[in-house]
Amino acid sequence: MSGTAIMYDTTVVPSKKEIAQKWMDFVDLQGSYRLVDTVDGEVGVEVLISKDRSGRLLQIPFSYRSEENNPAHTLATLEHGVLGTRWVANALGDPVAVREFIRTILTGDDGASRDDGVAGFLDIKGSGDAESIDLQGVQLSEVTRQRAVGTVVVDGERKQFILRLPQLLKSYKKTAAGHVATKLRIVAPHPEKEGTELLIAEFNWLE
Repeated sequence: MSGTAIMYDTTVVPSKKEIAQKWMDFVDLQGSYRLVDTVDGEVGVEVLISKDRSGRLLQIPFSYRSEENNPAHTLATLEHGVLGTRWVANALGDPVAVREFIRTILTGDDGASRDDGVAGFLDIKGSGDAESIDLQGVQLSEVTRQRAVGTVVVDGERKQFILRLPQLLKSYKKTAAGHVATKLRIVAPHPEKEGTELLIAEFNWLE
């Protein structure tokens, strides 16, 4: 388990659904899964899961900070009843969130638990087998709603990477015509279709 997300019984204004609604055409929230900032514990990482009008599952990656990181990727601010003002960003534009996705993939970790005991909507799992890994200094050169390209210092060596979080969740065996999911990835059982694994994220080192 990657860690435990602290949950607060409090108000959040505007709601996460309202923020997501401004980013997406249609939002029918089903739940979320979380990662935690395993270094400083300062950045929240949450991926909302929604259904579109056709009933297909979508993911909407958010990060939460007490101060703005990069205005280009900021989606909104919200007022948290305990934590105060939080800056909400596209998680793929947040170096800490990207680091935690990479760590989860490379170490074969799963999502964060919640201290209130509620299970995440998706039971995510990375495919890597590294027992431990030192990740530092994520620098992002390209960010979209579904992709982050950049460099990271891994065990003392700076390397280039591409991380993809598909917006539309499909079976990792049937992602798109002619596309085969990478070996390094995150998958999760489909919550409504037994025997189907969804492709949550995929990762490649770039030469």
